[in-house]
Amino acid sequence: MDSTQAETQKSPRSNATLVTSLGLGAGNIGFIVGIFGRTVGHQTMYEATATGVGAVVVAVGLGISVASFVRKGAVG
Repeated sequence: MDSTQAETQKSPRSNATLVTSLGLGAGNIGFIVGIFGRTVGHQTMYEATATGVGAVVVAVGLGISVASFVRKGAVG
């Protein structure tokens, strides 16, 4: 029965969509971390901006790692 059914075609994921989603998500995380540092951490605007940018860099790094793992599949 399996040989008579048409094979389903998977649409390839676009790298542009992945990078855009990753950038927007990392930007949102950095913005929230900067606001948190400004209000709760009593940081100056400069320090809060640096904290937010640091969070963006970390979020992009983790996002790229996770995305490459998901694209490759399970290691082994």
